[in-house]
Amino acid sequence: MSGAMLVENELHHGYWRKKGGATTITYETGAAAAGHGFENCIDENAGTTFKIANSTQVRVKILFLNALSMNGFAIYGHNLTKDQGVAIKYSNNTDSTTGNFEDAGDVYTHEYKPADNLYKPFGAMWTDNNLAVRYLTIETIGWTTESYISIMSAGQWVTSHIDVTAPFTPPSFAPYENSIKRNNKGNPLLNDVRKVPQKLNIKLNNFSEDDLEDTTDTAFNTRINGEQKSWPMIEYLGCFVSRYPFFVMYTQGVTGETNAQIKADRNRLYYCTIDKSLKQPSYSSPTLLNWSISAIGYIE
Repeated sequence: MSGAMLVENELHHGYWRKKGGATTITYETGAAAAGHGFENCIDENAGTTFKIANSTQVRVKILFLNALSMNGFAIYGHNLTKDQGVAIKYSNNTDSTTGNFEDAGDVYTHEYKPADNLYKPFGAMWTDNNLAVRYLTIETIGWTTESYISIMSAGQWVTSHIDVTAPFTPPSFAPYENSIKRNNKGNPLLNDVRKVPQKLNIKLNNFSEDDLEDTTDTAFNTRINGEQKSWPMIEYLGCFVSRYPFFVMYTQGVTGETNAQIKADRNRLYYCTIDKSLKQPSYSSPTLLNWSISAIGYIE
């Protein structure tokens, strides 16, 4: 399947690592709950959360020192229902009115909500190509003081040469397991139900040497260890996948699907961390390589 990977979180790297200069966060409306500022959902720590202080919805403005290329976002670790979500708009400078992103087909939108009440990851891959984004506004929709997000990523979904194949497991439902606990007398206690992360083998197939050295995707033009340039695909993915959590989109949708079907496909996401270490690509024929990425994937 033609998938995509969101491996560089520009929100995290711009604010916490100050890539390219300091990123600022301000609240244009409302306020975050004490100890639950917006910076918590971009710190790559699933144990911290962004919440609002009261019934007034919050609009956060994120201003980057320089315009960044973006084509989408993803959210993992939330308790939002299908009637709650976020509104995201952008501008390519500090003065112009913020605009909506083009999503599937010719639909321009700025509101994004989960497809159901199962707390699965959701996001979007915009089809405006790779926009120069100077700032984002992110506004809560229908939140209560109990609503939260723990992980939000925004940047560029890498689509060039990302051909996801079996044994990748489609993120259809969250697996659980029951474990029976007993008291000191050996009597069963209530079952303890826990979510089970999936071990994934993300197989990227049929690369050539030229593909791995490709620098033409605008996602690869970034700063790594202080050096700004267009990096080869192998170095770009190798750097971010091996060091930071990342999102995998199982499929971008196929020709002939409706806009609603494409959006549904693009919401089939895994939030991943690398499993132990990142393997090197290996030759499957004299001219082609495969790349198996072992990861731990979460969908709730």
